Amino acid sequence: MHEISISYLTENQELINKVQDFISEWNSESEYILSKTSGSTGVPKVIRLPKNLLRSSAHMTGDYFKFQKGQVILLSLSIDTIGGKMIVIRALEYGMNIVVTDLTKNPLLHLETPVYFASLVPYQVQEILENTPKKFKLISNVLIGGAPISQKTLKQLKHSSTNFFESFGMTETMSHIAIKKISSKYGLFEAVGKTHFSVQNECLVIHAPDLDIKRLQTNDEIELHSSTQFVWLGRKDFVINSGGYKFHPELIESKLEPLFTFRFFIHKESDEKLGERIILLVEQEYEKQLKEKIKTILSIKLSTYEIPKQIYFIPTFIETASGKINRISTYFSFKKDE
Repeated sequence: MHEISISYLTENQELINKVQDFISEWNSESEYILSKTSGSTGVPKVIRLPKNLLRSSAHMTGDYFKFQKGQVILLSLSIDTIGGKMIVIRALEYGMNIVVTDLTKNPLLHLETPVYFASLVPYQVQEILENTPKKFKLISNVLIGGAPISQKTLKQLKHSSTNFFESFGMTETMSHIAIKKISSKYGLFEAVGKTHFSVQNECLVIHAPDLDIKRLQTNDEIELHSSTQFVWLGRKDFVINSGGYKFHPELIESKLEPLFTFRFFIHKESDEKLGERIILLVEQEYEKQLKEKIKTILSIKLSTYEIPKQIYFIPTFIETASGKINRISTYFSFKKDE
């Protein structure tokens, strides 16, 4: 175990205590740590993660980014999530110094010193781009995960002097198992470590010997380009089968992202004729004028079959602990109140 230093850009004592408690848990004799799944596609659950495999995961990332002792790593994610835990584990494994920020939309607001590596979620990246974009110059490598990145954000990041990457992974894989460099024109996720991939029922199957994963079936539909490269299409459990046509909500959303200033998502509900129908949920109070404007945008940007059959206005979306929109809970809470 390496000696590290920790500096805090926060006065939140609860957060400070949680970081110190996790380090104590990591240094304990237990062979496992406990972590919660995100809950974005179902009920969150607590799972046991072996420390030896978490170390392997940390070194898969460290080898990819060439971590070295004394480099600075930023902790701006909740230590309750696997993303936050892995930041601390990587620091401990490599002897990197940690800077801990408040858990805010803009964790770089008070950052003044250079950082080698940071993990952020998309809404943090968007907030920094809008308000303090020059702060990114302080960071060499930024790994973005937790939710898909909007097309608008991707365009803003592609020509930055900072290296931006998108991650693919889940709690069950102990953080990411594939990384995509945002400046790359190919849009391919590439495996880290000895990880390789296959496909079953159009969905990604993960083989990660470093993590003792022999065959992990996911609900992520992909295009496999090689045993170590794929293009992500969307989640199978979100796929909408409407009138015999199959639609990925994430692909429809990517067409609309540059045109909407509010949060939204594409979802589905039962339809007697079509089986399932496409619907649009927007995080706004209902306004007739806004609804008509949205309808116009939909008719221009989407094909006939992609156009949502219904638009629902919801004042506030439900989120997971990691800041993702909880699509299922948001939809059902809205329908319950109708």
